[in-house]
Parts: sequence; structure tokens; C-alpha cells
Amino acid sequence: MPSTAPVKLELLHALPATATDRPPLLLVHGSYCGAWVWEESFLPALAQAGYPTYAVSLRGHGRSEGDATFASLADYIQDVESAIDRLGGRCILIGHSMGGLIAQHCLRPGHGLAGLVLLSSVPPNGLAGAALNMMLASPELWFQFGLLQSLGPAAVSAALIRKALFADETPDAEVLRLLPRFQSESLRIAFDLTTPPPLPRPDPAVPVLVLGGTADPLIPLGALHQTAAHFRAELAVLEGAPHGVMLDPAWVAPTLERIISWLQSYRLHGKTR
Repeated sequence: MPSTAPVKLELLHALPATATDRPPLLLVHGSYCGAWVWEESFLPALAQAGYPTYAVSLRGHGRSEGDATFASLADYIQDVESAIDRLGGRCILIGHSMGGLIAQHCLRPGHGLAGLVLLSSVPPNGLAGAALNMMLASPELWFQFGLLQSLGPAAVSAALIRKALFADETPDAEVLRLLPRFQSESLRIAFDLTTPPPLPRPDPAVPVLVLGGTADPLIPLGALHQTAAHFRAELAVLEGAPHGVMLDPAWVAPTLERIISWLQSYRLHGKTR
């Protein structure tokens, strides 16, 4: 159960130039950020492709009200379900990282969702396996993430954000431009993401796309396969893509191309043509 009452949430949007009967897209960000991660690229591009597109900031993130200090996974699920209700109760969720796990938990009986895109998402059974992989493969990144979680972005260097989110080729200026926008995260959520509650039974009528990259130090390839197997979903792997595909200039276009192609392969009721 959510630990706090509903709060007023920031909901950014971009709309197609002409009216459409396509279901709206609702974008859900990951840890340490807000709806702003979608604002420059995904919102306008998806709207141009013909989809009414919205991005929510979870409580205490971006310009949303509330305090995220001790927010739980259940609180964040409540936030997204509140945003879904504001959009009329039927939409396609696109969740990144932590937002992907939140989106998975919104796919419960009576949800009314038309589809689900899980982008570099935390897998259904949580981050324990991914955390062990990071600890062994990149112990310095593991240590820095401990500082980030306990002390906030001011305690870590731009090098951490680069390694965690961006490709090696991304210009330093781009990382430094975005760095001030990252924020502290809930002190509780790390535990919730490591040992999340069981998911509701997957709804076979709802199409699911699992998408991620091979150069993601946070969500390894095995986690993508695990998520795809759980939902019997289509899996799209971008060779060389980092974790922050919606922010990295080199990976925005190929990621959007894959998502839009998948969206256009389904009718509104969620079944293939």
C-alpha cells in the first residue's frame, strides 16, 4: 500500500498536429531525474509520429509536489496510476529503468493499458542480480552509486553520470549540461528495487516491448532476456547502446525508431495486424 496520500504531479505533454484516435503514451522516468529527461527528444518525436504523448514526474521529482525522501515503490506506482487516470484510463506506458518496474506493476487486473514499453528496465525480480553484476564488473561504479544513493548527486562526479548513462563518445559538454538537473532519490527505493513485491500475472492481451543496450552497466543483457521471458515480449537489443538512451545524442534516434516501429505494428486494441 502507498505510504502517503496522492500529490499533484507534473505532467508534460506534446500533441500531434491533427486529432487522432490513438491511445496516449505516458512516459515514466527512472531514478534521480524527472519528466524533463523526455522533454527535448521523445515528447516531440512521438507526437510528430501521431501519438498524444505525456511524461509524468513522480512525487518529489521535477516540478511535482510531495517529498520523495522516504517514498516507496508503492507510492510511485500510485503516482503513475493517478497519471493514467488523468489520461482517461487507457494508454501505452513507456517506462525507463526504475520507471520500467513501476510500469510493470501497473499492468494489473482492470488496468486498461493498451501496451507497455520497458526501456532499459529493472527486471521483474528486481536489481539483486544486476547489482551483483555491477559489483563484479565495475566495483568503482558500484561504490559511486552507493554515494549517490546516500548523499545525492553533489557527492559524485560527472564521470559517474557519464559511465552510468552515456556512451564513451558522448561529448563532455553534453554530460555537464545535464548534470545539474539530476536530484536525490528516495532513501527507501533502493531496497524496494532490489527486492520488489511479486508482479501480477501478465496480461497476454497487452503487447510488450523490452528494449535495451549491450553497453548498459546498470541493466545487463541477461536482465533484458529475463524481462522479455516473463512477459513473453518482443525483445529489441541495441548493440552498443548505453543506459540513458533518451538522453544520449547518438542513441535517441535509433531508440525512437525502434519504439515507433513497434507502436505502428499494433492496432488500438493491442493485437497484431
